[in-house]
Amino acid sequence: MDDYGTLKKALIKKALLISLAVACIFLVLDFKSAAKGVVLGSLFSVVEFKLMALRLERRFVHQGRGRDYFGLIGRYFLLAIPLIVALKLPSINFFATVGGIFAVKGAIFYHVLISNRHLSVKTEDSPS
Repeated sequence: MDDYGTLKKALIKKALLISLAVACIFLVLDFKSAAKGVVLGSLFSVVEFKLMALRLERRFVHQGRGRDYFGLIGRYFLLAIPLIVALKLPSINFFATVGGIFAVKGAIFYHVLISNRHLSVKTEDSPS
């Protein structure tokens, strides 16, 4: 369970760092609405990831199926909130918000494709 908690924290840190870097790039390029959208989307993405991780932990302890659908629908409604806010407020870029929602997914791809590749190269090069 310790590895699972470490992985969750690492993925959340990577997602927030990626979104922070993208938001800073947008600020340097003077796209403030895009920076706000990335930050808004990534924050809701991290919250959704945390809720999904909690549901997974509870799923292993309890075997209730009826509440799983409520959790899935609740997560969809949670991800709809930043999209609706971005549509209603002209100061937040909608497309950047959509991109921010994919921050955790991007961190997972980064972790699986790039981080693990460097680890496997290091272990293959080390003498046994």
